Amino acid sequence: MLATRTGLWPDPQGTPVTILKGAPWRFAAPLSVFVAVFLALWSLRATVFFTVDEQIASPVWRAAYADLLKLVVWVLPAAVFVARLRKASPARYLGISVAPGPRVWSLCLLVTASFLMLVAIAETSLGGKSISAVGLRSLPAALLLLQFVLSPLLEEILFRGLLMKELLVLLPAWLASGVNSLLFVAVHLPYWLYHGGATQAMAANAIGVFLFSLLACWLFARSASIWPPVVAHIANNLLSTSLVTAA
Repeated sequence: MLATRTGLWPDPQGTPVTILKGAPWRFAAPLSVFVAVFLALWSLRATVFFTVDEQIASPVWRAAYADLLKLVVWVLPAAVFVARLRKASPARYLGISVAPGPRVWSLCLLVTASFLMLVAIAETSLGGKSISAVGLRSLPAALLLLQFVLSPLLEEILFRGLLMKELLVLLPAWLASGVNSLLFVAVHLPYWLYHGGATQAMAANAIGVFLFSLLACWLFARSASIWPPVVAHIANNLLSTSLVTAA
């Protein structure tokens, strides 16, 4: 027997999410397998197969290759998962075609700006960093587009559009956000550990990624759209690149 669970988060499109009544494991099981396979594949890509990236001399082509892999490993499987297992339109289910209203956008932008301001204050006052756009201005336009626009979009489609939406069906919003954020940190860990080891800088990065992910989860839960998290992700990455260690 199917039961429709709605009202778990504001959805201007009214997209229903269905689970089997009395058997939530039947909803969670394919998601768990999907996440396990994804993390295994991406861990291999970020470690033993990262030598392919290192052999690409051009930063632009290297970023294009990285985004292509995210499209193939992150986004396309998410779309197939939704279409085949959830029997829904991927664009709608993943929040791609959902457009938040002006009031929701205003609230999301205000919360995002407040978060970024707190990050900037903490990094400059406590972390000994300063804000400089010199590094950003030196990057080619194509590289900016690939690294700071396309890559965040691909990441948000999977982590907020699919995983957060699925977790909201199974868990309270606060717990869903925590699990999602732990997974978002986990997907970065193989690269950090393999290429730099367990350092204090890695721990700081992990905390920063976790906190940003909490923000992105809240934005998605509030808007039912990936676009507020995408905007926040782009802005967060731009700020992170602009924060440099003071001389």
